Amino acid sequence: MRNTAAVVDVRADQSAATRILQAFQTRIGPDRFAVWFGDASCRIDAETTGEPPRVTLTVGAGGTHEWLRRMFRAEVEASVTEACGVALPVVWQGDERGDADVPQSKARAADVPKPARPASALAVVRASKPAAGHAVPSSASPACAASRRTTRSLAEFVVGPSNRMAFGAVEMAVARPGEMSPLVLHGPSGVGKTHLLEAMGERAREMHPGINAVCLSAEQFTTAFLQALHAGGLPGFRRTCRGADLLCIDDVQFFAGKKATLLELQHTVDAMLRQGRQVVLSCDRELDALPDLGADLQTRLRGGMVARILPPDYDVRRGIVASLCSRRRLSVPDDVIHYVATSMTRHARELFGAVNRLEATGQMLGIPVTLGMAEESLSDLVRSSARSVRLADVERAVCKAFGIDAGCLQSARRTRASSQPRMLAMYLARKHTQAALAEIGAYFGRRSHSTVIAAQKAIGEWVSKGSSITLADASWDVEEAIRRVEDVLRAG
Repeated sequence: MRNTAAVVDVRADQSAATRILQAFQTRIGPDRFAVWFGDASCRIDAETTGEPPRVTLTVGAGGTHEWLRRMFRAEVEASVTEACGVALPVVWQGDERGDADVPQSKARAADVPKPARPASALAVVRASKPAAGHAVPSSASPACAASRRTTRSLAEFVVGPSNRMAFGAVEMAVARPGEMSPLVLHGPSGVGKTHLLEAMGERAREMHPGINAVCLSAEQFTTAFLQALHAGGLPGFRRTCRGADLLCIDDVQFFAGKKATLLELQHTVDAMLRQGRQVVLSCDRELDALPDLGADLQTRLRGGMVARILPPDYDVRRGIVASLCSRRRLSVPDDVIHYVATSMTRHARELFGAVNRLEATGQMLGIPVTLGMAEESLSDLVRSSARSVRLADVERAVCKAFGIDAGCLQSARRTRASSQPRMLAMYLARKHTQAALAEIGAYFGRRSHSTVIAAQKAIGEWVSKGSSITLADASWDVEEAIRRVEDVLRAG
């Protein structure tokens, strides 16, 4: 039998809409409520035909409300019954008009007081790049796209000369969030930047129970921002990102040229720095090589800590292979570990692929891993790793790394602005290509082979003395200039 008294009370008391949102928030938890229903509104419409009132919940846009209805229908209906004392029909609708057009008579989720979070609660949110084959709903908030990959930890990160500074900076940022903010990690693909960012959330959870950490890729940040912008959900998006104690964003070079997203990122960084929160970003090259990020954002990022990660040296590569085999419980002799570490030299992903191939081959053939088996099964991977570098690749890398006009290195000009970049290109051509001296000289301005020898000798002496080199009207430490060009070469 219908509770008519309760129905009458609901019709007369529109504060019941606020009680519904309060009950719903308590039921699903404040963090989930803030992410999915931070901009929702609720009202109770009294019918004039003798039918009971109905509850209208306005949330999301562009079809998002249908996905939310499927996910939270039971909890909402239970909250209606709890708040009103009677089961009422619930109508879900999308808000296509944005915040400015929402009538004041509606109960807003923003008006619902948030209950205090228990001290032991943890809101570490990881939104890493989704694994292949696992789709995340297009309407998903960045804070709720859970990683499907195996959790990474700092304990598994192999530390060596190539990454010790970056690892130390990450440990300090986790131990004392906000003191070293923003922290920028940069290096070519496959050197462990994503590993460090994801592992920071796990270490933060261990060291600071109750911390709120958000880890996103730049693509996820951009997609979520644009969806929020067009659907009127900017307040919820900003609460998610700017309310985090630790915000990690991977691959920020993806933002280059995206003016609206860059402005949002800049304001996010400013807001978090004012509140003493920790921001950690990663990119595939140093900040000077990303002018499209804008001078304002670059200035803010340089005000924190910038740490470079170099391609793994032999000790790190060997440690990665040994650690991976140990975790897989794969018996691999030392000579095989040495062979993999010396043959796969570009990045860590190659090492993972090599270990996967060894494990699969051993299981498929039912044989132990030996040096002979490794040489045969990894032969194609080794050939791919040792891909040849052409003179054109060196020329393009030098021009791209320092903003030098194309064709400058092949010109006949003898000014220092042309000659020193050309000398650097000749040095790197000798180091990374199989081209003969005469071929290098002919390519770079029709010089003789003796000019190439002189350039190689001069750059080598500058490296040993720690001298500077003039490139694009700027002075560079010659070792840093070489590393910068080699980063571009590795990135392809």
